[in-house]
Amino acid sequence: MSSLSNQAPVEETTVFPSLSRGSGRATILITHVDEHYRQLYSDLLRSEGFQTFCANDCDQALAVLHRERIDLALVDIVMPKTDGMMLCRELKNDPDTRLVPILLLTDWKSEQGFVMEVENGADAYVKQPVTNVELLTRVRALLDKKRFTDNLGDAEKVLFTLLEIVEAKNPYTAGHGYRVSRAAVSLAIQIGLSSGEREWVRLGAYLHDIGYVGIPDDILMKLGPLTAEEKTVLNSHTYLGERICASLYPFLPILQIIRGHHERLDGSGYPDGLRGSQISTLTRVVSLADVYDSLKTRQPYRGRFSHAQAMHQIRREAEQGWWDLTLFDALARIDSPESVTGIRDALRDGG
Repeated sequence: MSSLSNQAPVEETTVFPSLSRGSGRATILITHVDEHYRQLYSDLLRSEGFQTFCANDCDQALAVLHRERIDLALVDIVMPKTDGMMLCRELKNDPDTRLVPILLLTDWKSEQGFVMEVENGADAYVKQPVTNVELLTRVRALLDKKRFTDNLGDAEKVLFTLLEIVEAKNPYTAGHGYRVSRAAVSLAIQIGLSSGEREWVRLGAYLHDIGYVGIPDDILMKLGPLTAEEKTVLNSHTYLGERICASLYPFLPILQIIRGHHERLDGSGYPDGLRGSQISTLTRVVSLADVYDSLKTRQPYRGRFSHAQAMHQIRREAEQGWWDLTLFDALARIDSPESVTGIRDALRDGG
């Protein structure tokens, strides 16, 4: 056992030879109020070749996270002083720890657990008591995700910084990528897309307008109508965005979303005039979320639409062949697509 200055003791265990497939020597933080569970989880993970640190409250956990390189955090939702959800928020709001996967340990039912996961930044949750097989399966899956984010972390930071620069130029677009991402994930859940597909949707939606960084400010900020030439330049943000992301996110689903989010089913969109099945389902999901948020956001030339008004307008456009009517019907079943409540509603209705 080791101790940290100005902190209560933190239990540390050593690494054992790996007995699991590809587990590596990842370091896992176990934060749990119950000493029995801390020891139980630690013994199990050590037997599989992981190194573990144990903490019984959020203060101890944060001390470890600021001192050690942690690959995964197991967080009990019930803890003294500060609960596990607060610890999740602390980790996700800190640039140094925001990419550390969090496995939330909870007694809540599945739907409630999923909503807490989304609201507070946990990557997954398990309901206690949990079997060894389930816990190890979750741990390995999240460590695989961590390896993925380790490779993409710096790239993601660069792209998100560019996106913030773009959105900061125009008060009407501030937060647009984030809101579209939320709405798109709600819709993806509603139609039953896999967790992997939802991740493509989340990233693609967040970055869909990244190409605006290459558009001159006098066009981007123009309040009056654009000339035909200016529209051509503005529309180029789709393939500029694809080009920007291609070397950092060389994944076809994300690039399709970024390039194709202004395509329409009847072929009247841009930049490629794609029709029908040429437009991927993931791109259609993000396109609909993008249109919804654009209508809900005040613009220099009009006020913001209410939810009902936005849905009415999208239905009209879907009926004239622009958008997927099946996706529209799924969107209509979600009360507030861009919110966490929308994600909860989608989970309830779409599974």
